[in-house]
Amino acid sequence: MNKKFEDVIAEQGRLVYRSEGDSMIPVIREGNLLVIEAVKEPLKVGDIPLYKRDSGQYVLHRIVGIKKGKYSMKGDNRDFIEKGITDKHIIGVLTGIVRNGKTYPVETMQEYIVRIAKDLIYLVSCAVNEETPNKARIAEMDLAEVYRLSVMHMLTAAVAYALEKVMPLPHAFDQAKKKAIRKLTLFELERAAITQEFEKAGIWYLPLKGILLKDDYPEPFMREMTDNDILVDNTRMDDIKEIMEGLGYTCETYDMWCHDVYSKPPTLEFELHRILFQDEEMSLFAKYYADISDKLKRNGYECKLSDEDFYLYVLCHTYKHYIHGGTGLRSLLDVYVFLRSHPNLNRDYLNAELAKLQISEFEEKQRRLSQKVFTGAELNEQEQYDLDYLIMSGYKGTYENQEYHSMEKSLGGDDSKESKRRFIKSRIIVSDEYLEKHYPYVAKHRALYPLLLVWRPVKGVFTHPRGILTEYKKIISFRKKDEP
Repeated sequence: MNKKFEDVIAEQGRLVYRSEGDSMIPVIREGNLLVIEAVKEPLKVGDIPLYKRDSGQYVLHRIVGIKKGKYSMKGDNRDFIEKGITDKHIIGVLTGIVRNGKTYPVETMQEYIVRIAKDLIYLVSCAVNEETPNKARIAEMDLAEVYRLSVMHMLTAAVAYALEKVMPLPHAFDQAKKKAIRKLTLFELERAAITQEFEKAGIWYLPLKGILLKDDYPEPFMREMTDNDILVDNTRMDDIKEIMEGLGYTCETYDMWCHDVYSKPPTLEFELHRILFQDEEMSLFAKYYADISDKLKRNGYECKLSDEDFYLYVLCHTYKHYIHGGTGLRSLLDVYVFLRSHPNLNRDYLNAELAKLQISEFEEKQRRLSQKVFTGAELNEQEQYDLDYLIMSGYKGTYENQEYHSMEKSLGGDDSKESKRRFIKSRIIVSDEYLEKHYPYVAKHRALYPLLLVWRPVKGVFTHPRGILTEYKKIISFRKKDEP
């Protein structure tokens, strides 16, 4: 008869068993050998204990919280948090993972992803610097995980470019490269057809972002794109809609944001920008780019920016994402390949404009970090912290980053109790601007204002009590991240 896990650990001090299930992917995968040892020190957040539920089920999940002697547990590949686990449920703690004959340390999710990212960055660096990667080093890599992370950062085609120099491409990378080439070819053909129609109609247009950045890479397909962005004459949006629909595109959104979205099977999407930045999201950038006619260089109806102004726009766009959900390694790579391809930028002009845009520090950080990361230079503690933020963000950013930065902005970067009290008060007391926009009748009849202060919280309790409670908990529990 098989002994219970707790009996084996009690007798031998350790237990080795083969994992099942996918709740701890990617740190633990099905079939890995897991080394569990008796708990010798107090457990902490991030540890992965083996515990036994009251139902008798064995579970191996990560500790995500400890309060009053009770643990909150969560699988890395799960959303549900299990609370109420105590020391009496704990059998042992994970101390080692054996996969393909190699023993790996027990890591947090971030530690695991950052470790895999080192291999990803090495291969991408080989690709853009046109160097042959070390075959022995590749043999030590977990290419399945490198692939997964490269998708998260839209760098799969670049990795494929490096790998194919020393080995037959694994199927996933081969397909990713072919897909990137097909998509780029389709975009080029379709964009030519679209801009030809703009020319005929006398509509000026300005290609943006990846459309131009791809030409700074050793091979254009290495710079993957989900869509094409083009700034157009915003007085002609109805004409543009007619042109796009005439070319077989479906208008997904129109006159809702700073761009209209058009799609066409199989995978084509064009974002035609009315403006570059919305005032609501980035007021300083919106003001700076409200009229860029003096910055445009025209060749017929096709427009271009100087190298310096294009670089500034790329930085502004990156910064917008960076301070919200985050932005990944591809944006850092864009800076590296662009600056390498344009070594003679006018720094006096750039420095003056960066100061106006208030992103001088951000530009310097991105520039220095990109140079160090993609040439293999050693990073200091702050630089590694900044790189980890990019690694964990991916090209889309994360919801967690959005939540954190939103709360940080709301509290003015201050996580003190007094700051939180002021913010809660501001959520109850309506400003004149908010009043004009959302309650114009009350704005005209100020005698009703005291009633509004009572009515809004009462209404909120009845219409979305969970939302109010969730926001309150987020405010109370918010803590600023400790940077090096």
